[in-house]
Amino acid sequence: MKTLERITVYPIKSLDGINLDSVEITHGGSLKNDREFAFVDEDGKFINGKKYEGIHLIRSLYHLDETLAEFSIERESFKKIFHLEKEKPKIEKFFSEFLGKKISFRQNKQSGFPDDNKAYGPTVVSLASLQEVANWFPNISVEELYKRFRPNLLLNDTPAFWEDNLFGEKGDDKFFRLGEVKFFGVNPCARCAVPTKNPGSGEAIPFFQKHFSEMRKTTLPVWSNSSQFDHYYRFCINTKIPETEAGKTLSREDTILLEPHY
Repeated sequence: MKTLERITVYPIKSLDGINLDSVEITHGGSLKNDREFAFVDEDGKFINGKKYEGIHLIRSLYHLDETLAEFSIERESFKKIFHLEKEKPKIEKFFSEFLGKKISFRQNKQSGFPDDNKAYGPTVVSLASLQEVANWFPNISVEELYKRFRPNLLLNDTPAFWEDNLFGEKGDDKFFRLGEVKFFGVNPCARCAVPTKNPGSGEAIPFFQKHFSEMRKTTLPVWSNSSQFDHYYRFCINTKIPETEAGKTLSREDTILLEPHY
């Protein structure tokens, strides 16, 4: 029986995640608290690990019930706790000084700040897929890969890349259920430069993308729809959640069910 092994939300876009036993679906089709906050520059562009290596050095712990975040810096004794709503100016000041760039701290409670505005739901991957990818990169653990690719939902009791069953032809979203929550699988997620970098230091692995793409192509399962692969640097599944699911809850050990139609 294919089950939900782990739920992870990332309260601040591009920073560390937190694992939860259950999570509510928002009216915007996201997981509550997932990417609810984000840093942007003066042009309104997101501050992330693609261009700002300093982001990788920041560790964050969350106390969601109190809307608090505790920030520290890798290999330094610095530690600071902020209220995410009441102390936004202080957070902006701290991160602007650390990154050397004037930034703003924004919030969106309804839908957060998804990486893909068309496939705005949580991303899905299976444990077996992470284990297979770890075989391609012997010096990277499964847990580190999870941090590199930053998925929301981890499935268990599946073969590697089973989650490729969750999308169909390009442009044809595929319906499935996870527990009581309805989903549409959209496509395999096109990855950026972030997974090539160590999540704790920002150090990049040369040729990570090239090797990953070559291995993804040669191990592509028969159930993966090739129309979705214009390139093979794709991993984890992008989803959408219908508005009807707002207020429902996902929980660890929920089972996943593929259905032929909505």
